[in-house]
Order: sequence, then C-alpha cells, then structure tokens
Amino acid sequence: MIIEIDKEYEKTVRQIREWIIQNDCRPDVLYGDLFTVIAVEGDATRLDKEYIENYPGVVRVWRISSPYKTISRKVIGDKHQKVERKRMTVRIPGPDGKDRVFRDGNPIFIAGPCAVESYDQTASVADALSGLAEKYGIRHRMMLRGGVYKPRTRPWDFRGLGEEGLDILDKVRDTTGLPYVTEVMAVDQVCGLSQRADMLQIGTRNFQNFNLLEAAGQTGKPILYKRGMAAPLEEWLSAAEYIALQGNKNIILCERGVKSTTHGDYNRSHIDFDVIHAVRNRTILPIVIDPSHSAGFSELVPFQFAAACVYQANGTMVEVITDKIERKNIQCDARQAVRIHVYEKMIQAFLDLEKIKMEFRE
Repeated sequence: MIIEIDKEYEKTVRQIREWIIQNDCRPDVLYGDLFTVIAVEGDATRLDKEYIENYPGVVRVWRISSPYKTISRKVIGDKHQKVERKRMTVRIPGPDGKDRVFRDGNPIFIAGPCAVESYDQTASVADALSGLAEKYGIRHRMMLRGGVYKPRTRPWDFRGLGEEGLDILDKVRDTTGLPYVTEVMAVDQVCGLSQRADMLQIGTRNFQNFNLLEAAGQTGKPILYKRGMAAPLEEWLSAAEYIALQGNKNIILCERGVKSTTHGDYNRSHIDFDVIHAVRNRTILPIVIDPSHSAGFSELVPFQFAAACVYQANGTMVEVITDKIERKNIQCDARQAVRIHVYEKMIQAFLDLEKIKMEFRE
C-alpha cells in the first residue's frame, strides 16, 4: 500500500505511521519536494483504505501489485501511479574501525578460501588480502569469505570444520581487521553463527528454504543471498521478501550463475550479467557477482570479475588461495580459486577502470 500526503501535514504523517505500526505493518516514510509518501511493508490487506483517506492532507491511497513489495524499487498502483524508492545502503562494521558499505558506486571486494580448512591456510590468505587492501588503499572495501559449513553434492566430501572453523575465522578477523561472511545451512545454526559472523550467507541450494530465510532475517544481520541455480528473477526476489518481511532489509543479492545447456561442459554455470541492471532497476537491494562459482575454472574468473565491474555490480565475491599452496591439497573447489598474485592484477585492473570512469565524468 502507498499513501501520499501533502508535505505540510506532518501531524498526519506521524499519526498514520503510528496506526500502521499498531496494525503489525511497517511504514517506510519517503520525503519528497511536494509530498510525503508512506510505503507500507507487510500484510497491508488488514489496513482500511477508506479510513486512511479520511485523514487531513491525504492525497491518495492505493494498493501495490509487486510480488516483492518490501524490496521493490518502483511501486506501481492500481491506476499506474509510480513511486520510486531510494536504493539501499548496507553497512558492515569492521573490527578495524572501517565500515564496508554496499552502495552504488562503491564496489566491495569479498575474497578468501572456499572452505576454512586450517588456521594456516585461512590466515595466510587473509594476511595477503589485508596486505593488498593496505597497498591499494581499499581496506574499507575488503572483506573475508570462508565456509565452515559446506553443502556438498557428495556426502563423503569435506563438509567443513563447523565450530572449529568459526574459531579460526574469529581469530583471523582479530589479527587482520577484516570482517567475514560465512554460510548458514540450517535453522539451528542461525543463532550461533549470527552471534559471531559479520554477515550470513544463504547459498544457492537453500534459496527457497523459507524457514531458514525467515530465521536469518530475524537476526537483523546483513544477509548475502545467492540466486538459485535455476531460479527466474521473480522467484529469487520473491524469496528475498521472506527475509525483508522480518524487518531486515540488509540483504545483498548475489548472482552466482544459473544452469544452462553448457552446464559442466566448459564452465560450471552460465552467469547472468544482465540481471545486475534488472535488480538495480526493480529493487532497492545491492547486488554482487560471484565469478568463482559461475566459472568453475580459475582461468575464467578474471574475465567475469572484469565484466562484473563494467556492469557496475555492487561488489564481487572471489575464491582466493595463496601462491604457495598446491591445488591437490585443497579439499573444496580447488580448480576455481585464483591465486593471490592473479587477484592482485584483478584489483589493479578494476582500479584502473575506476580512474578511466572518473576521467570521463570530469
């Protein structure tokens, strides 16, 4: 539901806002030059449209048709009225005192091992990433990734260290200052992980695990939410609504590739770069790209990383290993991880591209 009110009627805005809250919905108040608009989030069917229209200063009220109302950017009513909402800014506080802010024009670099396999492995990658962050002045853009619970196609494959892995991530965060994101796979893991991780990841295999989405949303933690490997855009965004309806819009969408006719032939998945524009146009949420899981091969990752930057994604998530480790000793997704010296070249290329963009603006 959208409520449009003359700008001068501030008392009406306060009264309607309080009434909406009393009816177990959430008001998102948008202040414009001529009107104040209240976008109602939640089950607005319980709200009496005629009752609202009787308030002084109310210009019009209409119900919206978007299937993902809470995160929709362009809200369209019954008579094609349009309200465009501002895109979200999602902030991840870092232990180094610097916030990682997901917003348009400020891409964030999330990098690290696929799985936390040992302290030495994780610490060596994190130290190298921290060094790159300092060298190129992007500490406020760098985050660590690492899985402690791993969904695997075959049950006998390495499935993560669990609590031991969390202890490692906590220690590495303390020493490097890099906040970290890690995957949550089950409802009973949510509470423990949310108390320690800086951001929770919900992976492609759980993209429609609605109980998990709701539980993660209730923590208030930022959520990195991956697209299902065969999910149409509307299904993905509608599922994200389960998180947002818990009062948590700190959601970062992540495109990681979808299955296609080429699946498993010369790449792992087909990455949908066009979805970046669609998400930016249709939702208020940031979107990042995971070129590692879409490519499946380390030699393809830099090209997809570069394309994500050109398409103006809000960030990237890349699996990175050190130059010294042998791939045969990695237990999870060894062939798609890029070495740290390659990742440095990727960062350099991105920063060069930013300079070019700035020159064009000037």
